[in-house]
Amino acid sequence: MNADQTSDTRLLLCSRHSDSVLAMQREVFRNSGYQVVAAASKEEIYQHIETTDFDVIILNHTLSFSDRKTLAKKAKQSNPSNGVLVLHHSGSLGNPYVDLAVDSRSGVKPMLDTLKRIEAMRHARTHHGPGAEGKYVVVADLNRNYTFATDPVCELLGYDRAMLLELRIDDIVDGSSHVAAPLFQQFVADGRQEGRITLRHRSGRKVPVKYSALVEPDGCVVAHWEPLESSAAN
Repeated sequence: MNADQTSDTRLLLCSRHSDSVLAMQREVFRNSGYQVVAAASKEEIYQHIETTDFDVIILNHTLSFSDRKTLAKKAKQSNPSNGVLVLHHSGSLGNPYVDLAVDSRSGVKPMLDTLKRIEAMRHARTHHGPGAEGKYVVVADLNRNYTFATDPVCELLGYDRAMLLELRIDDIVDGSSHVAAPLFQQFVADGRQEGRITLRHRSGRKVPVKYSALVEPDGCVVAHWEPLESSAAN
């Protein structure tokens, strides 16, 4: 995306200081077609979270871990559909409110690619609104990348949200690597599938579930899991 290709996504870019780093990052996102409001202190960030309409909050590396966690939590409490992106190589570790993290030192393209993934995640969340059924719900794209997971899914598998959303169906479904592609293609063609599968917990423990999955008209794959008693109790 460039300046001639504008996005409706509104960004709240946050930093500890108003410095050249913040100015550079602001221009990167603006030149890529995004609407950007920059905030350069905790007080200013809090004020914008409460009063500014935004879609994604971006917390850069100058903010401390405790500040990033507090601000991410407040942004999610203000509006659960808000995306949270941290510009720090380990920005998602220990912070369950972060959607994705990327090292800003890796360059402009990785930052913009990660932001595009956040936008896809926000769209995926529309398939699980407040009135939607199901506790254990995941959404994936047609490339088998997870784009959304409810909190109970993260707890069931032992991952922080940002870590889980870096994974693919092949990484989670036990024994699926050599058969995932043809089975998934058949599922997409059929549009619906249900049965039992075994998932892999982060620890390696196997987690059996019943599932039902549906391919939505927009290409999102929505799956509802029902853990079997033995796995839900662990």
